[in-house]
Amino acid sequence: MRFALPWLGLVALPFVGCKPEPPAPFDIAIKVLSDGHPLPGAVILKAGKEGPATGPDGRVVVKIPGQEGEVVDLMVRCPADYVSPKTPIPAGLRRIANGKLPEYEASCPPAVRHLVIAIRADQGPNLPVKILDHVVGKTDVNGAFTYALPLRPGDGVDLTLDTDGIDRITPKNPSAQIVMSQFDDVVTVNQKFEWAPPKVVVVQRPPRPTAIPSMGPRRGF
Repeated sequence: MRFALPWLGLVALPFVGCKPEPPAPFDIAIKVLSDGHPLPGAVILKAGKEGPATGPDGRVVVKIPGQEGEVVDLMVRCPADYVSPKTPIPAGLRRIANGKLPEYEASCPPAVRHLVIAIRADQGPNLPVKILDHVVGKTDVNGAFTYALPLRPGDGVDLTLDTDGIDRITPKNPSAQIVMSQFDDVVTVNQKFEWAPPKVVVVQRPPRPTAIPSMGPRRGF
């Protein structure tokens, strides 16, 4: 037994101070959509550091080191002309038995939307249409006019039907404010006009001169 103790000590020495191997990183799938369609080019960030970007299918797999059950915040930076989410994705680190990856979804809506304005002006033919105080066209003979323009969500435009120079029509220069929604939109503007009857102008003719009957030539006595 006296010789066994030193031998045991020599065998144990190489294991003193060794650290366990860190666990393999966790694979997490991120899917980014824009209006329900896959969006390529969205970059995933962790703690401000850039990671990989989504592919043509709008999907990317990121490797995150950490401990089982830990939650990490992942940010999504959308491509140009798209709005990035303001809040992070709270991704949980876990391994699924069947090998399927945990997947999280993010949305990158377009920064600019499209607005279609359809005007129906009852009894308002050939009226100039102003948007943001600029004439963009005229209503047709039936009072109809359609116009499309790009806008950022939340932005608004002022629309006016210009009646200047038309005395008999009311109301005068009716206007409306239209605010862009979060999605592409079609807005119908209905406006009814009334026309006053035309003024009757009575023209008085000057009286005709009274004809003096002729007495004929005078004859002497």
